[in-house]
Amino acid sequence: MSGAVRRKLESRRKLMAAARKLFVERGYHETRPQDISREAGVGHGTFYLHFEDKLDCFLAFTEEAAEELEVFLEQHHAGAGTLEDGIREILLAIFEYSDANPGVLAATLTDVSVLWKGDTGRKMPADRWAEGWIKALEHWKGTGEALTDLDSRLAGYLIVGAIKQGGAYGFRQKLDRDAMIDGMTRLFVRALKK
Repeated sequence: MSGAVRRKLESRRKLMAAARKLFVERGYHETRPQDISREAGVGHGTFYLHFEDKLDCFLAFTEEAAEELEVFLEQHHAGAGTLEDGIREILLAIFEYSDANPGVLAATLTDVSVLWKGDTGRKMPADRWAEGWIKALEHWKGTGEALTDLDSRLAGYLIVGAIKQGGAYGFRQKLDRDAMIDGMTRLFVRALKK
C-alpha cells in the first residue's frame, strides 16, 4: 500500500472516530463538519475528500454501527433455538453492544427523514434491524412457534421501536438490566407465540 493510500485511510479512520464521538455527544444537528475535522486533527478540506456533506458522514457512521451490532447479534443468536431463547439472546446482544458503545444506538436511530427528504440510497439501521427481526419471525412462524397470521414486517418494526423506547426508559430510570430483558422477552413472547 502506498503512503498516499495509507494516509487517506488513516484520515478517514480519524474522521469516523471523531464523527462517532461528536454525533453521540452532541447529536446530528449540533455537530458541524468543521467540528469533526477539528476533533480528528485534520484540515477542514479533508472532510470533503471523504464525505459529500454531514449527512453522508452521518450515514457512514450509522452503517459502521449497524455492522458492529450485527456481529454481536450473530454471536448471540447462533445458539438460540426457541422463540423465547432467540428473543432473549437478541436483547442480550443489543444491551451488550450498548454497554460497549454508550450512546451509539440512540444516535444511529435518529430518523433520517427529519434530516433529508430525498432517498439516501442507503439502508438505515432501524430498517436493517427490523429486517433482522422479520427474518427471525418468519423462521419462528415456519417452526410453528410464532403466530402463523403474524404480520412479520409490522412486528419487526414495532419490536425495534419498543426496544428503542424501552431501552431509553430503562437507562433513564436505572432499571435492573436482567429484569428489563426478562420483562421485554416475556412481553414479546406473549405477543408473538402461537
